Amino acid sequence: MGGMDVSLPRTPVMFRRAVVLKCPHCGSRRNFIKRWVQRRDRCRTCGIGWHREHGFELGPTALNVVLTFFCLGVGMLIAFALTLPDIPVAPLMVGFVAGAILLPLFFQPFTCMIWLAFDLATHKPDDAELEAAAQYIAGSDVEMSRKA
Repeated sequence: MGGMDVSLPRTPVMFRRAVVLKCPHCGSRRNFIKRWVQRRDRCRTCGIGWHREHGFELGPTALNVVLTFFCLGVGMLIAFALTLPDIPVAPLMVGFVAGAILLPLFFQPFTCMIWLAFDLATHKPDDAELEAAAQYIAGSDVEMSRKA
């Protein structure tokens, strides 16, 4: 990594952090999540950027779709197995449509963090990215001291 000797945590550690909505890079809860479905551009603790490359949003979106479809599919199999031979189509349809709307909203922050952990594990931050993170943290420290 050249001039800046900042080591990344091991991959399992980054994924564990992501699953509990901590920054995969630094482990802080003061990360990207602004509100449940909104994000900040950078982690407020380590400064690592959320959009690491063009099209970065495609990864968490695809992961969200896969998780949602998996949960709906398993739910349908269980519901059909439990209600055979007279499957109540209308109530199940209402329930699964509601699930198709609510599950992606629930999974959204998790898939964003998990995808960032995956991306950090496969594409290590370079010196320029780490320098930008350090400048962001230094700039936010200056902002905090001005407000005080």
